[in-house]
Amino acid sequence: MLKKNKLRLGVVATLALAGLAFGTVAASADPNPAGFKALNGVGSDTIQDVMNGLSTVIPSIGSYDAQGTATIQTTAGGNAFKRPDGSGAGQQALSASADTTGGHLWNGVNIVGQVDFARSSSGPDSALPGTDLTFIPFAKDAVTFAVNSASDFPRDIAVGSAAQDSAAIKPFTLRNIYRCAVTSYLDGNGDPVTITPLLPQAGSGTRKFFLSTIGLTETQVAGCATDTVGGVSVQEHDGNLIRGAGAIVPFSVAQYLSQSNYKTLPTTVDERRGVIDLGRISSVKPIVLSNGVNVLNTSFPVTRSVYNVVQTSRLAEPAIAAAFVGSTSAVCANPTIIRNYGFAPLTGAACGTTTAKQGFKY
Repeated sequence: MLKKNKLRLGVVATLALAGLAFGTVAASADPNPAGFKALNGVGSDTIQDVMNGLSTVIPSIGSYDAQGTATIQTTAGGNAFKRPDGSGAGQQALSASADTTGGHLWNGVNIVGQVDFARSSSGPDSALPGTDLTFIPFAKDAVTFAVNSASDFPRDIAVGSAAQDSAAIKPFTLRNIYRCAVTSYLDGNGDPVTITPLLPQAGSGTRKFFLSTIGLTETQVAGCATDTVGGVSVQEHDGNLIRGAGAIVPFSVAQYLSQSNYKTLPTTVDERRGVIDLGRISSVKPIVLSNGVNVLNTSFPVTRSVYNVVQTSRLAEPAIAAAFVGSTSAVCANPTIIRNYGFAPLTGAACGTTTAKQGFKY
């Protein structure tokens, strides 16, 4: 039986590697139809696809994927600059575009006026006091963990808490896995399997949110979790690096659903889930069936709002206000598109609020 399990995992890993070799790596889905738009956005991988979908009905929006060509140019007279990858990088690029104190430099390039909004899957950072940036929520996501579908990795894990840290027998929780207090599990044959805790790339909003959820800091997971596999960076919501029986990584439920719907969506969505299963947290399913369709479980224990971030001083500008601000904004007025991309739309006054703020990010 042990040989059969190892063979099965070996086949899965080979298929995942073959997928990387033959072109399932993310393709850029920058503004389509091509051309310069009134509002240019960068940042989060998590919400890039739903924003691309919304741009099909909101012509002012030009959203640039987290990965693709090395550089992008968002305005006719602007410089080409390094593509921001992740929520943190998006906020940094927006800050560089807006704030005069930094000379408008992003990776050494002047990008003044080139970025109008940043996609973010994490909310304001309390360590960045101020009101320079406004986080405008429009949808709800859930975050769980993903493991190799051929492995015997437990599929139901609790978040855990600091109160359990001193227990003589460490509970099998996400917190304990990511601080290496629990380092293995027993497979179906009773053999120990070493756990490899993975995190998305630095600057990822999902990474920041997940660590906050399990109550750990970057310092506490250093030396335990890694964001590279074989020298390759772990891009968020890409299951192709979840090859081993002990690999585990946080994964957006909305992204999983969006990728599973890629054939029916109006924009290019890269199906990069690989061969993974999503886990339950405290026995709650991340996906439920609603009217015959798989949808995000809004009662899942780990959920978050997702945001478009704009410069606070520009909130009243007609294009920004029309696209993002308030429950009647163009983004909030398209719940069907939001739902088709795997998210749960925020409804009523919850969508488009402008109360969440932080300072510029450098």
